[in-house]
Amino acid sequence: MAGPVESLGAIVVGRVDYGEADRIVRLLTAEHGRIAVMARAARKSSRRFGGALDLGNRVEIQVARGRGDLWSLRACRLVQGHAHVRSDLDRMALVAYACELCASLAREHHPEPRLFGLLEVALLVLDAATVAPSDVWRWGLEAKALTFAGLTPRLGTCGVSGEPLAGRMAVYDLATGGVVLPEHGQGTPVPSAWAAQVEAARRTPLAELIDVPPEPGPVWQLYDHLRWHTQRDLRSKRMLVDLRSRDGGR
Repeated sequence: MAGPVESLGAIVVGRVDYGEADRIVRLLTAEHGRIAVMARAARKSSRRFGGALDLGNRVEIQVARGRGDLWSLRACRLVQGHAHVRSDLDRMALVAYACELCASLAREHHPEPRLFGLLEVALLVLDAATVAPSDVWRWGLEAKALTFAGLTPRLGTCGVSGEPLAGRMAVYDLATGGVVLPEHGQGTPVPSAWAAQVEAARRTPLAELIDVPPEPGPVWQLYDHLRWHTQRDLRSKRMLVDLRSRDGGR
């Protein structure tokens, strides 16, 4: 038997078709973290939910808890559809990545107000952007998400000795959770200027990172940090890699 109906703000972070007419929708909420809801007849009737359940949409929902982890979606109202971003493949790929990134770090059925707020801001910034965001924007998003999930990357000093990097080459040691001097760990070599830029991006509003040129360094190191902890790949990352290859590696 379904429980009482609850009203929530949510962001659509994924969906999968179920049966002939239904759809399972994955949502990120501030109050309950990541949840999955059953949207009955979502594919059969365009009038019931319309385009409200598209990826990245900010919605207001009414849900009832079921016996298991799958809740029942009773009503859904679109709050913010981010229409501008949907005409740009580069930014739409980042929408998918931002949704999957924050959802992968969010706990199920546990409050996640900071990850919810981060994703909400990221989607608004992407919708307002007039150019494809630089790698620094994505690094800032990744670093903030890791921080809000309790996995703050150590970037300012050596993660073992605490020594300042001071222009020295270091390595990103996944087991340590950040940058260390070579004598204290092993991993991908990273210039200290790159580590300083990522640490600055972690502390800077996303809206101020759109067109910041990146320092030379590993492009996907924070993604590797995420993957090491979650033990899962993000499908949307492949799209970003393919687009980067198409655009000549910019």
